[in-house]
Amino acid sequence: MCQRKAKSSTAVIFLLVVLGNLAVAGGVQISPVNTAEDLDLSGDIVYAVNFGNNGNPEVGGIVFSQDQECPAITLHVQGEGPATWWGPYPGTGDAGLDELLNGLAYRYDTPPLEISIDAGGLTVGRSYVLQIIGYEPESHSRNIDIIVEDEEIVTGLDPIIEQGGFVGKGGLVIKYQFVARDSVLNIRMLSHINACAISGFILSTQPIAFADYASGTTIELVTGRGVWQLNWGQGPWTWSNGTGDSLLGPNVSGLLDLHATAPADVSADLIATLPIAGTLTLSAHDPNDKDLILGTMVLSGTGVNVIDINASRVLVDEGLGMLLAPFHPPGPRLTLKLDGTTGIFAYVDPMGDWDLSLAGLYAAPLIEGLELQDNILAALGGEVPLIGGIGEFALTGHVGQYIPNASMTVKSFCEYGTGVALQFGAGGGLWDQTWSGGANDWYPCTAPLNMQFLGEDVVGLLETTTTGAPLVDENLVLSFDFSGQITLTAVSPENPADIISQIVGDVDGTFVADLNADHATLDDDGNIVVAFGWSVHDGPDAKIRVTEATGIYSDIKQVGTWQWYVNGTVKAVRLPDLPLQTNILGCLEDDTLLLGAEEEFVLTGLYYRDSHEQ
Repeated sequence: MCQRKAKSSTAVIFLLVVLGNLAVAGGVQISPVNTAEDLDLSGDIVYAVNFGNNGNPEVGGIVFSQDQECPAITLHVQGEGPATWWGPYPGTGDAGLDELLNGLAYRYDTPPLEISIDAGGLTVGRSYVLQIIGYEPESHSRNIDIIVEDEEIVTGLDPIIEQGGFVGKGGLVIKYQFVARDSVLNIRMLSHINACAISGFILSTQPIAFADYASGTTIELVTGRGVWQLNWGQGPWTWSNGTGDSLLGPNVSGLLDLHATAPADVSADLIATLPIAGTLTLSAHDPNDKDLILGTMVLSGTGVNVIDINASRVLVDEGLGMLLAPFHPPGPRLTLKLDGTTGIFAYVDPMGDWDLSLAGLYAAPLIEGLELQDNILAALGGEVPLIGGIGEFALTGHVGQYIPNASMTVKSFCEYGTGVALQFGAGGGLWDQTWSGGANDWYPCTAPLNMQFLGEDVVGLLETTTTGAPLVDENLVLSFDFSGQITLTAVSPENPADIISQIVGDVDGTFVADLNADHATLDDDGNIVVAFGWSVHDGPDAKIRVTEATGIYSDIKQVGTWQWYVNGTVKAVRLPDLPLQTNILGCLEDDTLLLGAEEEFVLTGLYYRDSHEQ
């Protein structure tokens, strides 16, 4: 077995550049590769091999071996070499990933052309995840079929499309899960057009365990039904034996709706067991805007609630007039199935059932004149209203119960451009935009620059309408609300009139400008120049919610709202017979004094790609 030490796991990776009418088998995901995070390096990586005779790149903490170093690997190709023989460097900005993508094992000439790879050492019956990844350096269409273990998983692949439509801006990954039928993995790539090339692939098993902890209180509690509000990112609790990394964070809240499905069965020792069913809804909130939901996860299932109602074991608070009936594991639990995910949870592919266990107590009033045991039974029977409950919760999965879908992992981005106002005034504006600009020096973007998804041949149009009266504060800062629509259009490089794809979004924001004459300047023609946007305030100028995405953008799924930041200037006519401050304020009443506006802008936010939801 070919192995290299990297972090705590052994690794061997093969990466495949598949050089179209695309058809994929069930369970196959295809997505672009721009960073190490686009590759699933979790689980137990079995092999890690780099084709192309270009060394041992390290990506995401994993060091890849060359295929010649792996005796269990058999490669049938024409030759090996760099992708730069045919086109530009992969251009992801990650040196290790670029080196990996740039290495090619290839065939070219008269089709059909076939490349084959055999990798030994698999365990029959074990589930594996195969990631075939690569880079197409030429702007040519391809037509490639991929066969794994005698199953055609992809038909008519055109890698230039799947890597985002461009060369020199990253590669692609094909992810496929299978169960080994023998000890040797067989991969074949069959090209029907004159080229076929391979950089490598990832083979791993995915024994993913997780454990998450919450505390909560009831927001509704009656006999036979309880609704709990939960806050996650806590624990671990001493009573839980869950293992694994956390799947949820402290920005996740939960709503657990439970109801009994049959009357309680009360044992001779007064342990009440109620069969229950329930739904757990998890919501991830934007840390900077608690009202903004970034993703949801819904689970449902059945189980039992077990309550100790023996008067000798319950707790009594005489001062508050309450009895406290405890419940504790392993009794109260539900077996849950994952019903659906959105947003930042979209990458979670369910694999089996999850367990929800809880520990805590219910509170009920003490009824004067009743013996304690009779008081407890009256509360359980619904004869008196329950006060509420508090509890601790543990959500756990077992090995292989979820597999992260790398193509749907949420990414952050910053896109840059410039705009010129075609129309501008108190009623709104119409902005002509040029995209795919380089990073500017005024916005501190924290997203990797190679997370951009807009191409060079993208133009934009932003139309806004003022929705509120303009306000000028004591510092002479102008602000007014606006709404509108932004349309981002990718056009053909050969024919700009040919629209390839679009993103359309609703825009809501606030225009902020500095009208203080002390801060204004005059241009070479003597016109007044005032600043607006980032130089005046540091918040987003607008928020954008995508309403439509077509063509190559249809696989881009927005998470939350996207933020719009601008840094611009407005020019106005200088009237020599007016004081400068009066001149500037006069522009609010007379649009004819405005000569135009221009700006730099940044669009930033979160998204994931679902390549085959088109």
